[in-house]
Amino acid sequence: MPSSKYKHMRIEDKDEKGEGYLVIESKEDLEEFRKMLIEAYYELNPDRKRPCETQSPK
Repeated sequence: MPSSKYKHMRIEDKDEKGEGYLVIESKEDLEEFRKMLIEAYYELNPDRKRPCETQSPK
């Protein structure tokens, strides 16, 4: 994730194990992160169809 584009998204280390937590400070960054997660899901699961692909035409 390029830090220059996502100024309000960062990973912070919170515990002694070094596990990081994503910090999102704006609604725009949250929406962008949601879209990235959905895209990654469908890339990893090509046999799953998107909801818009399974709906019948109106």
